[in-house]
Amino acid sequence: MATFHDHLIINRWLLSLFNQRDLQAFKTRLGDDRFSGLDDSGQTRFFEQLNNSLFHSDAIDEQTLRRYDFNIIRHWQQITAKRNHAEGHELQLKYFQYLSLLFTEIYLDWYFNRREALCAALNQTLAQYLQEREARNLSPYTIEDLNKLAYWNATGSGKTLLMHVNILQFRHYCPEKMDKTILLTPNEGLSQQHLQEFIRSGLRAAIFDKNSSNADLFGDIEIIDINKLAERDGDKTVAVAAFAGRNLVLVDEGHRGTSGDTWMKRREALIGDGFAFEYSATFGQAVAKGKTIKEQEIELIKNKAKMYFNSRNLNHLDAEQREIVALNTAEKRAAKQTAMFETYAKAVLFDYSYKYFYADGYGKESLILNMDDAGYELHGDLYLTACLLSFYQQLYLFDMGGAQLDEWNLERPLWVFVGNKVADDDSDVLQVVRFLAFFLNQATEVQRWLHALLEDRAQIVDKHGNNIFSQRFAPLMTFLGKEADLYADILQRLFHAPAGGRLHLSLLKKAEGELALAVGENGTPFAVINIGDASGFFKTAEGSEDFVCRSDDFSPALFSKINQKDSPIHVLIGSRKFSEGWSSWRVSTMGLLNMGKSEGSQIIQLFGRGVRLKGRGFSLKRSLAAERPKGLHLDKLETLNIFGIRAGYMEQFKAYLREEGITPPDEMLMVDFKVQPNLPAVQLKTLRLKDGYKDNQKMGFKRQKKIDLYEIPEEWRGKIKKIHATLDRYPRVEALSTTPGNALPLNQREIHTLDSRLFPLFDWDAIYLRLLDFKQRRTWSNLRLDKDRLRAFVEGNDWYTLFIPASALIVHSFADVLKQQDLLLELLCLYTETFYARLKAAYEGQFYETALVDSDNGSMQNGYQFAIEPNDDGREYEKKLRELKRLVESDSIKEALNWRAPQISAICFPAHLYYPIMVLEDKDSLPLKMQPLNMNVDSEIRFVHDLQEAHDSGELLRWTGGRDLYLLRNAANKSKGLGFALAGNFYPDFLLWLVDKESGQQWLSLIDPKGIRQMDLSDPKFGLADEVKRLQRELKLDIALNSFILSVTARQDLLNVADWSDADFREKHILFMDDDYLPEMFAMILDEGEMA
Repeated sequence: MATFHDHLIINRWLLSLFNQRDLQAFKTRLGDDRFSGLDDSGQTRFFEQLNNSLFHSDAIDEQTLRRYDFNIIRHWQQITAKRNHAEGHELQLKYFQYLSLLFTEIYLDWYFNRREALCAALNQTLAQYLQEREARNLSPYTIEDLNKLAYWNATGSGKTLLMHVNILQFRHYCPEKMDKTILLTPNEGLSQQHLQEFIRSGLRAAIFDKNSSNADLFGDIEIIDINKLAERDGDKTVAVAAFAGRNLVLVDEGHRGTSGDTWMKRREALIGDGFAFEYSATFGQAVAKGKTIKEQEIELIKNKAKMYFNSRNLNHLDAEQREIVALNTAEKRAAKQTAMFETYAKAVLFDYSYKYFYADGYGKESLILNMDDAGYELHGDLYLTACLLSFYQQLYLFDMGGAQLDEWNLERPLWVFVGNKVADDDSDVLQVVRFLAFFLNQATEVQRWLHALLEDRAQIVDKHGNNIFSQRFAPLMTFLGKEADLYADILQRLFHAPAGGRLHLSLLKKAEGELALAVGENGTPFAVINIGDASGFFKTAEGSEDFVCRSDDFSPALFSKINQKDSPIHVLIGSRKFSEGWSSWRVSTMGLLNMGKSEGSQIIQLFGRGVRLKGRGFSLKRSLAAERPKGLHLDKLETLNIFGIRAGYMEQFKAYLREEGITPPDEMLMVDFKVQPNLPAVQLKTLRLKDGYKDNQKMGFKRQKKIDLYEIPEEWRGKIKKIHATLDRYPRVEALSTTPGNALPLNQREIHTLDSRLFPLFDWDAIYLRLLDFKQRRTWSNLRLDKDRLRAFVEGNDWYTLFIPASALIVHSFADVLKQQDLLLELLCLYTETFYARLKAAYEGQFYETALVDSDNGSMQNGYQFAIEPNDDGREYEKKLRELKRLVESDSIKEALNWRAPQISAICFPAHLYYPIMVLEDKDSLPLKMQPLNMNVDSEIRFVHDLQEAHDSGELLRWTGGRDLYLLRNAANKSKGLGFALAGNFYPDFLLWLVDKESGQQWLSLIDPKGIRQMDLSDPKFGLADEVKRLQRELKLDIALNSFILSVTARQDLLNVADWSDADFREKHILFMDDDYLPEMFAMILDEGEMA
């Protein structure tokens, strides 16, 4: 059954530009930790992976992709500079954030420079979509439809930062200044939050004030609560017409603030002939009942028929009546404006909703419980006691973990209650306060319940009769039989009250909307209540005898400091409104009271805030079972506990997860197991850069060498390859109108130089400043620039090759002069990055050393974790995986070799340094998810399979001359694996050793199976084989080094090496996997090893 994910036209088109239909291949190639950040050339590491045959299409050439990449880097660095300083670490783009920004670059480039072509391309994609069985009848795009983009991003996926970059991207491409930049929010709380976020990003913004002249807002971002917009001016509202013009409009969850039709009309009025970016985590829910334009038109016609002829049946109308009910121009415009399904189906540029966010391992796990009315009447206090114990357990584990938890970046746990009713006699907030008083007042009964919960004795069961708290409190087992001690520790740790006492509720007169909860008259507050009508609630609460009520004229606000490390607050209680505009990393347990179906989107938002996680290395990801330190119970701390009480939406929320393709986590079957190390008796040698010589370390290149651009230091002259920049500015035929083979072969392209007669017309100050900015953004602090030397250098033509048609260099106007200036700047940037990389590699190449591979090596995998659907197929897979777990953990490699399961391979290659290597052959068809997915590229899988087949047949022994072979998949995390500054930062996929048992000699080869369709002669990776040989000679290493690129791209499909011979490829150690490549590779390893 199709979901809204299947109807996104712009998203489909952009994916098609990279030969993809979904995000899976991007995740596989870009999702590894090693691809975050920038390489030494200042490009993102994502750029190199995208410049690969897997993603190639003629629509985007390498230089265009490089330009997009540089734009993204510049904008990202601008909005994160202040944040990085404030937070003490550098924010890195995640792969999905990068793709969102890259897709935006492409769209805006086409929108401002090729608008007609964009419209045609989208309509071609739409035509293909309309052939599908589940397609809705969407109307063709018009030029007027193209000025709206939407982003479907999970809460917690960083959409605020993406919005800020989108503003900068738009300003970069838009040639004219917009009248206003407006951000619409669904409520005042989110408006205030956005204001603070803009400040952190260094962007000028202000909350819109209808009573202000706004004279200081010229060029700023105006933030407006959508509820303050109306058709006419009012006391608290402003007419939409006041903003008429050419605006850049940004919308955060706009469809939540008002009814669908009203919102869509106001949205259109605000945008005018400007542009809009819209962001939501809940588009799927917002359009669930939405219509296409044609459906909306029919609905309006039926309404008119009902009004005129008292019937909605159009089949009964005659020709004259049909003419009467036909829609006029204004009505057709209204139908188009309010066709919510079609509007967003044709506007969503990027889809990274919660199902993708969760499947990629981001955010916490969750456990969801809900108790109905009848159950709560009987067991409410027991249920809430279990809720309290779940939270206390997290608090206890956090305190016990201490410094060991630092690397996992967890915040002190916080228990959040959200209620629907506030000041009534049946107030949800009052219900929570009464329970806390009960816990303090009824110690004996509470301790009896604590004993039953720790003993794992069923107190409350689910519809199947299962104990809903089974195994939930295992970390607290030391308290079993010592419930008095446990109760005392809860009083101390959670309530700040080792001696116990009465609960005190204080109305904080100095803090609007806040009340404090503490134990005893002078106790430290452990909870804060944040609600709109604090005084009204206080009057209602004064009638209770379970706790003490008092006014506090002096104590300061507590809510605003809840995220500070010294905050004493452990519990936050509020109405549903407080959560909008509030954000915290601390949320670990939630209680939801009386949240009905109407609160659906709010619960999804609140849930998204609760599952947010900084993660190890600020990865945003939860840990895997195999990497968790023993005894810390990290899984409990990385789980969001949700306790619903009469929360009618909870079942609907679970249904939402299932619609998104996610089985609610509390229903999943889990299997995890550690891999078996398979280290040989001989100690294998590998390479590493000596400690202290890495980039910013004391002896690193940046701190030891000051270099002048264009001047090679004396010590390296004649020792490094000539530095040369190559730029290909031939336009490519766009993918949607091309046929295979349309790209020009390399030898048909013209080579030209820039016209030096134009140089006096260039703005050399601007060129120098742009180059300086290029250097600074790459943090090349040891590279010095000189303006005079720059001018002298460019006069020569031997430092670059420019592929460009002669017609592109003809000068008709000063604009053509500026084009040549831009070409020069692009060439200078390419030369500069090559210059810096070559010198850095030359410096670091002196300081590599051999190291021994052991079980602590960063590339040694720890284990796998499987989350399996609880259906019949899933249970069969669970059985098979548990069988494999038993074989692996008992070190039964022979039996594991024979393990089989449909669409899953457990590669137990005896030569690999651990086993098994798990491979999912058709991930989307399997009822399970696996982490990590560390080998999921066809070329890599094929390489291992080819080796294994040769091993099983005996051929491998013959090819290696009887030498032992060992293989290791390099670590995904760049900080753990083996990488080189050589060849533009090289992280090979595999390390392969040959070992002569008699002599002890070792050969280490760096193997990279990959697509090379777009690589050309200038690519540094083509020179890696020579570089590692030079490294071996100069350092007099006791191992023979080699490097190979194994091309999964067929020779005839390569674009830029048409004039290369077989000998040229062999010299560069490029072998084609379609050939008999393995025997040739081993012959080259041994031949060159003997010569060395």
